Amino acid sequence: MCSEKGFEKGRLYQAVYTAVGAPVIGLSFAALRDCVSWIKNGSPHLGSPVEGIDTAYAYGRSQTGRFLRTFAYNDFNLDEAGRETLDGFIANVAGGMRGEFNQRFGQNSKDRNNMMHQLFPFASIEQTDPETEDTGSLHGRLDGRGSNLKIMYTNTSAEYHRVDASLLHTDPDGRRDIHQGSNTRVYHFAGTEHGIGVWPPTDNGFIVEGAERSQNIRSIIDYTPLLRACLINMDAWVTEGKEPPASEHPRIEEGTLVHPSSLQAVFSKIPGSNYPERHATPRRREFSPSDGNEHPNILPPEIGKEFGGLVPAVNSDGNEIGGIIAPEIAVPVAAHTGWTLRHPDVGGDKQLLVFAGGTIPFPTTQSQRLSAGDPRPSIEERYSSRDDYLDQVKEAAEELVESRYLLPEDVEVSVSLASRMWDWFTDSDS
Repeated sequence: MCSEKGFEKGRLYQAVYTAVGAPVIGLSFAALRDCVSWIKNGSPHLGSPVEGIDTAYAYGRSQTGRFLRTFAYNDFNLDEAGRETLDGFIANVAGGMRGEFNQRFGQNSKDRNNMMHQLFPFASIEQTDPETEDTGSLHGRLDGRGSNLKIMYTNTSAEYHRVDASLLHTDPDGRRDIHQGSNTRVYHFAGTEHGIGVWPPTDNGFIVEGAERSQNIRSIIDYTPLLRACLINMDAWVTEGKEPPASEHPRIEEGTLVHPSSLQAVFSKIPGSNYPERHATPRRREFSPSDGNEHPNILPPEIGKEFGGLVPAVNSDGNEIGGIIAPEIAVPVAAHTGWTLRHPDVGGDKQLLVFAGGTIPFPTTQSQRLSAGDPRPSIEERYSSRDDYLDQVKEAAEELVESRYLLPEDVEVSVSLASRMWDWFTDSDS
């Protein structure tokens, strides 16, 4: 492909053309279902390769998380003998998206504008879209037959600043909170990015030549300890009937879920934060009105009204105040965000660097804070010593253990992660 005017660095281009020879891509749902059924139950012709498997869980991250959301929407969880296959799944960092997993010429790895990923319904309970008057539920088919499938949706700040994660727990216009069904939990890992953080601190996600750069230091928060707790809680939920912790995410009624523009008031005061002027808010898109947008015949689609996507509110430090707050954020040495802008070197410097979060360190000393004009207290003004800081981190971790959002064995992991952050951000050579 070529363009008479050339291509602009940092801009997305979509080519629409007539094609033939669509590959079959919708078999993936049946493949997962049948494989899990075989492992649990065997088949008339071939026994299970692993005897004694009574429960099965799935974990999907990003694209495969979107796959599991679509799997649930289509209810592929009954095998041909009418038995539940998966007993539970965790869809991580999928936000409110599904994907093109069962469409002709579907591009299931893509989740950009004008693709079939941000489609109503988003939430687990039945809702009506006030704009289109469509009614539906992501779990409508599961609930309609009384399925006992246990589901956890876990997301980071990046999926909120992509402005679709909030639609899991609000109405489509973002005006009120909703409550999940008894078999569903929604958890937000506050102040984290799509991945598990980048260490050592850098503005380059993969620390290799040519990787996309960001305007801030990339997110350094590793949320895997929070995910480990989710897995243990999922197993106890299924095998022991022990209810997992309640859904934990920002809420409109608590003032912790707000319009993206409201954060500008905080970050405009923090030197070098570079809060985005625009967010890629999901919109209604009409691909095929005759069959509920299942099979696209209008490309590019007809663009409709925005959905009411919202983002977590922040405190004066720039840290989020809703969701599960990791100990290293609850006792901070920096602001930790789910957003950062693209670096001018890679073009599109007014746009979000997709999937990436940012780190905006506190000044180390009071004199540095005053010199920079940073309103946030410096590290030396917050903590009397390194030991004082780490003691507070440990206390925050133990509080998460009490509420079962963190495993006891991960308390020391949190302290270790915080220790390296302290050393890095208080070292004058870093």
